[in-house]
Amino acid sequence: MIARIHTLAGLLTLANLLLYAVVGIAALLDTRGKPAPAVWEQAFTVGADETDRETASRVVELLGLSLATPVHAFNIGHDPQHRLVLDFYHANGRHKVTVLDGRIRVEQTRAGVWKYLSTLHVTTAAFRSGDWRMQLWAWWNEFAMWCLLAMTASGVWIWLARRGTGTTWRRVHRYSSLAMLALLAIYQMSAIQMAHRTWMKAGAWMERVHRMRGVSFAPVLGLGVLALGASGVYLWWTLRRDRRAGAVLLALGCTIAGVLAVWMRLG
Repeated sequence: MIARIHTLAGLLTLANLLLYAVVGIAALLDTRGKPAPAVWEQAFTVGADETDRETASRVVELLGLSLATPVHAFNIGHDPQHRLVLDFYHANGRHKVTVLDGRIRVEQTRAGVWKYLSTLHVTTAAFRSGDWRMQLWAWWNEFAMWCLLAMTASGVWIWLARRGTGTTWRRVHRYSSLAMLALLAIYQMSAIQMAHRTWMKAGAWMERVHRMRGVSFAPVLGLGVLALGASGVYLWWTLRRDRRAGAVLLALGCTIAGVLAVWMRLG
């Protein structure tokens, strides 16, 4: 039963696991510079009795920035000329808006694909969004995070119960997971700590390891997760057990993750 849960949980959350792997490998690319912002102005009138927050909400609606909602106090500021400045960070990048006389000046910085995927991979249930797509993704990604932790624990149990048995592919899957076990544990525990900071006060060193960019452990773990995913799918398919249930869960998980990721990227 534990082995079946291990396999089916992996199939259901495979898209998220691949996301974690790709983001880890892409950490090597984080040295690239930021793209130049696109700048434009458009007509906009501020109401006579309108508060800054009400103005900010209308700007968000005008620009279609639902991913930047809800509007927080830190999004609202003023420049040295006392003009209202709205700074919205969201999954697709950043919109900095300066409210002028009868118009707004918008500076849009579009996040690259890797940055967008990186934002998705750290979005969990602790995050609160005014966009239902992002909130649904946050819950789904939280579920995938805990599934990965459960799969790691159940994988250790399976290894202890079945040492020395199985085909070549099963041994490849088993020994690859053992080689990655320490890194998996560190990155999973630090991910939980970063998602739910009030739960664990200790372990700040794990967070520093998790956030390392450039030359770090993340690409190594990313490659390891890809190998585990590929060998795991191969084993599931060749064993012919739970093919139908696994296919349904695999399609369901990939559809949820894929539709949400593409839809939000399109705006």
